[in-house]
Amino acid sequence: MSRYVCVGEAFVDLIGEPEIADLGASEHFRRAAGGAVSNVAIGIARLGGSVAFVGAVGRDPFGKFLIGTLAHEGVDVDGMRAVDAPTPVIFVTRGPNGAREFFPMNCPGADTLLSAADLDRTQLGRARCVHFGGVTLAAEPGRTACMTAAIGAANALVSFDPNARPAIFPDRADMRRILTEACQAAHLVKCSRDDLIAMGVDADDPAALLRGATRVAVVTYGVDGCRWATKDGRGGTAAAPRTRAIDTTGAGDAFMAALLWRICDAHDGDVGPTSVADAVRWAAAAGAIACTREGAIAALPRRAELETVLAAAVSSP
Repeated sequence: MSRYVCVGEAFVDLIGEPEIADLGASEHFRRAAGGAVSNVAIGIARLGGSVAFVGAVGRDPFGKFLIGTLAHEGVDVDGMRAVDAPTPVIFVTRGPNGAREFFPMNCPGADTLLSAADLDRTQLGRARCVHFGGVTLAAEPGRTACMTAAIGAANALVSFDPNARPAIFPDRADMRRILTEACQAAHLVKCSRDDLIAMGVDADDPAALLRGATRVAVVTYGVDGCRWATKDGRGGTAAAPRTRAIDTTGAGDAFMAALLWRICDAHDGDVGPTSVADAVRWAAAAGAIACTREGAIAALPRRAELETVLAAAVSSP
């Protein structure tokens, strides 16, 4: 039985030429597997975790490609469903220093057709960690499926990444309400500064997310690392190792995967300040490594790479 269960979206990214911020100006696009939640699943698998991905894709060539990619990376795909809707496609542009813009097509799409009936309740009940994201919350029945997984994971650490995308929600106010409710259902919430701005939350205070069931909140700031806060009033920061950014796609997912893996693998799911302070160091290193490579999945690091980067950081004057 998988120790980690990731519930949410798997997309196909069509990545434009580097250093071209205008999507229409790119003449060539490269296909890549994407979707924040499926990226996290692969990231955990690469670090050595036993992980399952639960989600829906279309009965089309892109859907087959995603299932095959996840399986190839060692992710349990028994919970993936093929449905009669197009697999979402995200056009990705890459400007200077790896900056990105996203243009979604067929969103909401197949991912939001995952239903609560598709969930394996035994798997969720035995999982050590259940992770979900904000994209599949954009429409029903996917929204109910994700929230059911979160609420039904009685013995697991439940984590959530809003990954706020206003373009795929009916309106911004609806998105803010839905993502806020999802944050409060999770024990651990990880947001980027841009997520919090989109949600109308103070981007300088992770403690603002400590509501409902949430016991720890982490906010990432790109090259400036991250800040974290716990329910008991503790908090701290972690610096991001300095790297030359080529493509920031997937950096947040690499961070999330390493954060969950380290908390569960090294600290048995504890989200107290000592455990979180250690885990965010690993997560920041994973995010930094991801920025040095093109594409989301290709950028996800393995454990040995993280150990090397962290050892170098300790030995640096």
